[in-house]
Amino acid sequence: MGPFLQRLNRETQYRQALLACLGLLLGLCLFIGLQRLVTPRYSWATALDSMIPFVAQSWWLYVLFFPFVLLAAAYASTEAFRAFRNATGIAFAVAILCFWLFPELLPRPDIGSLDSAFLQQRLARMWQLDLPSNGCPSLHVAVTCLACRALWARPCRWLTAIVGLLVCLSTLTLKQHTLIDVAGGVLLALACALATQRQGSTARVPA
Repeated sequence: MGPFLQRLNRETQYRQALLACLGLLLGLCLFIGLQRLVTPRYSWATALDSMIPFVAQSWWLYVLFFPFVLLAAAYASTEAFRAFRNATGIAFAVAILCFWLFPELLPRPDIGSLDSAFLQQRLARMWQLDLPSNGCPSLHVAVTCLACRALWARPCRWLTAIVGLLVCLSTLTLKQHTLIDVAGGVLLALACALATQRQGSTARVPA
C-alpha cells in the first residue's frame, strides 16, 4: 500500500471513529433523557438472575464497551462500517421504542460494603446517570454484537469474539441487565444484522 493509500485509509479510520463517537454521545443523551420521562413498571428478573453473583470488578469490562465500539468503527472496512452504522441506528430506534412502551425496573445491588472505594465511587456515579430502567433489550449487548460483526473480517477474530463476550457477560455480573435483557439484545442484534446483511457482504480486508 502506497503512502497516499495509507493516508487515505487513516483518514477513513479517523472519520469512522469520529462518527461512532458522535453517535454514542447522541445515543447516551437520548437514553439518559428517556429514563427521566418514564416510570419503570416491569421486572424481567428471574430466579436464574438471582444466582448470578454481583462482581463489582466487572465495571472494567462493562466500560470497555466504549473503546471497543470506537475501535470497531475505526478498523472496519468502509462497507462493514456502513452496515454497522445502519444496523446500530435501527437497533437504537427499536430499543428506545421498547424502553418507552415497556419501562423496566432493574434491581440494583447495595454497593455500600464494597472493599474498593474506587469501584464504589465509579458505580455510584454511573448509577446517578444510568437509572435502573431502560433494560430490555440491552443496547450494550446489541451494539457489542454488531461491533463484533463489523470486525469479523479482520485478523484476530477470536480475540474480538472473546472481548465481545466478556463485555456482554459483564452486564449480568454488574447487575446492569437481566438474562432476558441480554437475550433481547442478542436477538435485536441478529435482526438488525440480517436487515443490513447486503450492505456488509462486500467487506474485504485491505491489502
